[in-house]
Amino acid sequence: MLRTLCLSAFFFAAYTPMAAAQVIAEEVRMQLFLEKSGSFSENIVGLRKIFENVVTGGSESGEPADAVLVTLVFTGPKNTRSSDKIARDMANITVTQSAKTGPRVLLKRAYGGFQFSGDGRAYRAFLLDGATCAPLEVDVRVGRSRKTAKVDFRCDG
Repeated sequence: MLRTLCLSAFFFAAYTPMAAAQVIAEEVRMQLFLEKSGSFSENIVGLRKIFENVVTGGSESGEPADAVLVTLVFTGPKNTRSSDKIARDMANITVTQSAKTGPRVLLKRAYGGFQFSGDGRAYRAFLLDGATCAPLEVDVRVGRSRKTAKVDFRCDG
């Protein structure tokens, strides 16, 4: 009986840290979809500049861009899969765009079941179409971690 109890305690202790390991929102990336070349720009988060008239080719690349690829980077235990049922492991994403009438929610989504690679990273991505004429904010919350990225888009007219 004592032996069974000790073995049970050992296995519980061995598996508890893995189960309790936290999923963390590490990074939010945004890239313009360049419509002439069919490629993506470099990451534009953190450039601290105003992107004016990108939809008509006003970006530094000189190509029109009406869509934004958003890539979310998460970290967690290496070579594992997080739960898609436990709230602490679910990432909640909200994308808002500033407008003259106030903020407008473009997307609200939840992700779970992250498959972490050997370096402990997992990725999710989505495309926002028609999103380059007003400031964008992507807010990611998972467990106790939070990551927010903002890009200031503007169009004349």
